[in-house]
Amino acid sequence: MATPTPSSHVEAYDQSKYWVAPARNFRSSARLHLQHLLIQNTLGYLLEPAIEKSLAKAQPLKVADLACGNGIWLTELDSYLAKHAVSAQLDGFDIHPVNFPHAAFLPASVSLKQLDILAKPLPAELLGTYDVVHIRAFASVIPDGDLTPVLSVASELLKPGGYLQWEECRGDRFVAESPSPQISKVACDTIVHMLKASLQAKGISNEWVDVLDTHLGKFGFQDFQLHVQEKRKQDFKGWTENYLMVWEELAPLFPPKTQAPNAPMSREAWTDLFAKGVKETEEGVVVHQVTVVTATGKKPL
Repeated sequence: MATPTPSSHVEAYDQSKYWVAPARNFRSSARLHLQHLLIQNTLGYLLEPAIEKSLAKAQPLKVADLACGNGIWLTELDSYLAKHAVSAQLDGFDIHPVNFPHAAFLPASVSLKQLDILAKPLPAELLGTYDVVHIRAFASVIPDGDLTPVLSVASELLKPGGYLQWEECRGDRFVAESPSPQISKVACDTIVHMLKASLQAKGISNEWVDVLDTHLGKFGFQDFQLHVQEKRKQDFKGWTENYLMVWEELAPLFPPKTQAPNAPMSREAWTDLFAKGVKETEEGVVVHQVTVVTATGKKPL
């Protein structure tokens, strides 16, 4: 998620810790549930169909989900595979376990483990183990567009002939739409502009998302493809609410007027702008990121 106009508060922002603070971790997990539903509504699949077909005879199917959050993708995949009589070992890894469901409430095939997947070396027992490595929503943790660390991890975890499935939205692309010219979207447009300007000021671009398949190819993956699917209009409200939950939590990143009277955006001004944006969404304004892309590739034999 983009950070707002720079200030001392924003510069102290650490995404890896901010969203798992006690004050907001359950909200972040709830948002991940909503995000999963919205992405699935857009894609219509858990495993990309060509990958699923290619691995039809893999028993048990071994899948790793990187930065798995609360494990929702894996638990839903378990239900899907069980319906198709596919045995599986489904492993989720995340640097923060705070959002993990208790093991007592997980399917037998699902295991969630605390692991910083970008910290080397990876545990030896995981190397060359998986038929599928799944990645979702990494744009905000790749600010410099360098995909090599993430692709290296995916490749190391995959068996020869295994598949990478990476789903992404552009974190630097927001569109605010009004249902009619009579309904204002000025506040939502202002928020969108601020987020884009903040990223641009930091030199952050997610243009790599649009050509994610070519990055897989340059890294050495074979049969790489990019699938682009537009978000459904009936989901725009859900996407809007997903973003509003994030934006509401950004207020502490702005300085109060008393601390920084000349700051481009004070905490009070942000709170007021956000409230106006919410009011617009109650009138029907929506905010979305247009598409979800899925890049797939095969590790060479």
